[in-house]
Amino acid sequence: MSAPRHRARRRETTGDRPLPAWLTKAVTAVIGWGAGRRRARLFHPRGMVFDAVFSVTGTRDWGVPLLDRPGEYRALARWSKAVPTPRGLPDVLGLAIRVDDAGGAGSPLDLALATTGSRPVLRHLLVPRRDFAVTYTSLLPYRVGTRHRLLAAVPADPARRVPADLTDAADVAVPVAFRIAVAAPTGPWRQVATLTLVAPRPDAARLAFDVTGHALDGFRPCGRLNRLRGPAYRASRRARGAADDG
Repeated sequence: MSAPRHRARRRETTGDRPLPAWLTKAVTAVIGWGAGRRRARLFHPRGMVFDAVFSVTGTRDWGVPLLDRPGEYRALARWSKAVPTPRGLPDVLGLAIRVDDAGGAGSPLDLALATTGSRPVLRHLLVPRRDFAVTYTSLLPYRVGTRHRLLAAVPADPARRVPADLTDAADVAVPVAFRIAVAAPTGPWRQVATLTLVAPRPDAARLAFDVTGHALDGFRPCGRLNRLRGPAYRASRRARGAADDG
């Protein structure tokens, strides 16, 4: 599978005013306390992991090598519930994605999406769901080339259902496909890739996702609130004694 030479970023988002120190300390304290009590992530503690394929259409110039040329990449995808709620009750669901070698050999790209609406305004609001085969967005903006955009994963088959009370990836009938799209905060979604879940990955219970550590030049989280992600991830890891976990 092809991979353009494009170095991954290992530092925090830049170009935005820093957040107040008190806010960062408060958020990391809550995350650390919760993760320490649970000995697991405070949110999305368990999930189902799948081998996947990330296929780039390469039909538009975004100023991002990963998106600007057609290609296929090995990937991993993780579905999870935020709390999680008891069986049958709606929950905020998560779709985490790792695209292997997205920035060149050994440089992955991680994305973390959650269930929201797809229309303007609703793209920034978390929406509890009962089904994993629904729309997910990044909630917060990404810098895509020179643009600020939101990311989304939209089911390729609107009729497909994957109940959110499933806990074993082996019980999911694969493949399951999503259209990966970008949009301005109030603009239309434009497809840039397809993510296809192809097989359960039972040996990946401790798979780590880090959207700030595994980002690309020209394709990274931006905005002031995204600055909380790196400190929050580190606080969670410290509290649980995890060497490298998202």
